[in-house]
Amino acid sequence: MDSLVTVVIPTHERHHLIETNILPHYKGFGAPVLIVDSSRNPCMAAKETPWVDYVHCPGAPIPHKLKAPVLERIETPYAFMCADDSVHSFSGSKRCIDFLKDNPDYASAMGLTFGCQYPDRSVVYSTDYDILSMPTDSPVAGERLLQVFARFRSLFYSVMRTQTLKDVFRYLPEEIVNYYLMETYIVLMVAASGKHATLPVAYEATAAGPSINDQDSRYHCSPFKLATHERYAGEVAATKRAVAEYLMELSGISEERAMIYVNGALALYWLQDKPIKSLQDRILNEWNSFLNKTFHKSQYKKMNADKKVRQKLLNEKVHAKNLALLSPEDLAEYEHLIRIIQKA
Repeated sequence: MDSLVTVVIPTHERHHLIETNILPHYKGFGAPVLIVDSSRNPCMAAKETPWVDYVHCPGAPIPHKLKAPVLERIETPYAFMCADDSVHSFSGSKRCIDFLKDNPDYASAMGLTFGCQYPDRSVVYSTDYDILSMPTDSPVAGERLLQVFARFRSLFYSVMRTQTLKDVFRYLPEEIVNYYLMETYIVLMVAASGKHATLPVAYEATAAGPSINDQDSRYHCSPFKLATHERYAGEVAATKRAVAEYLMELSGISEERAMIYVNGALALYWLQDKPIKSLQDRILNEWNSFLNKTFHKSQYKKMNADKKVRQKLLNEKVHAKNLALLSPEDLAEYEHLIRIIQKA
């Protein structure tokens, strides 16, 4: 695959994962690896690896630190992003590339993602819930935005046509600061660029755990807060304009029509996070919370325990269902990826 795909890995202050996971795993991948590192000090292991294109940009924020490297350094026809706490399957990535080669109207493809819980890495789960039954395949670009946000799926780590990834950063609004708004922007842009396929193959394993983006509400917040808090209004408006301009370029539609698609997709996503509630609802919630912590404490604890059991059973059911989709070869690849994450 050396001439077909570039692996793009943004990282920040996690050199140990680059050294223990990324470099050993991708050494046998046979493809260019672009590591963009905003850490204070350079990762010497990556810098000194001949098959790694290493960019050190201390303090540069994501996504802006990726813009110049993506636009200037990627020469392969396909590319995918990989988090520094994740690893991608060689065979799964190749099948995504093969699919894109055979289906020119698709801009991106990925397989199934599996994760290891934090802090108990022995507990493995699936991040995909019946995602194969929710296609993003409309021939109309704006309608694909509605499809992907009707049941949100991050396309951030999918195999993309390089032109799609470059379009993402070509239109990137300078105003974007919030990490989760950036991820939302990328999903919108990739879905607009072309159809997306999810294949029943082992594709990625990741580690659940605290994110560096969770430490500051400027960079991390709930989707609903992005939609409603004035602190994010400027970057949200800039994001909407950028995606609308891209839709207008792709489809030749009016700005008004493009904004209808963008606003509709974001409403589908953000309102799933937290329904709008009245002042009366908020007061009632606070009162119930007080009762649950005082007079109803024992019943509340039992209710929470029962809820956790039900969620655990649901997770196990979904995980078993996804494993059943995999071929024997994919199951072996899944186990290989999970072992890498568990040893980190």
